[in-house]
Amino acid sequence: MANIVVPFMQDNFPEGNGILQQDGARPHTACATQQYIADNNISLLNCAIEHVWGELKRSVYTRPNQPVNVQQLEDAVIEEWNAISQAFIANLVQSMRHRCVA
Repeated sequence: MANIVVPFMQDNFPEGNGILQQDGARPHTACATQQYIADNNISLLNCAIEHVWGELKRSVYTRPNQPVNVQQLEDAVIEEWNAISQAFIANLVQSMRHRCVA
């Protein structure tokens, strides 16, 4: 991170106003990484889209009638997107509040 992310952020956001977005990969969520981010005042965008995308994929792939063309796939994705429960979203938001404790 120190060799790639910090120089990138400094080059592209010299005023320190950049926001880094990470995915849920283990190296990104490791306590050491989180501590480095905190120690270096790197702003993070908490984005849970990967979890939502995973839920959407599972919902589409477990439908009894699988889409067989692009239009059916589009329709299925829209239906499943609209069916994602507020409880799922609330749990996802709650899980984002987890912080590493050294």
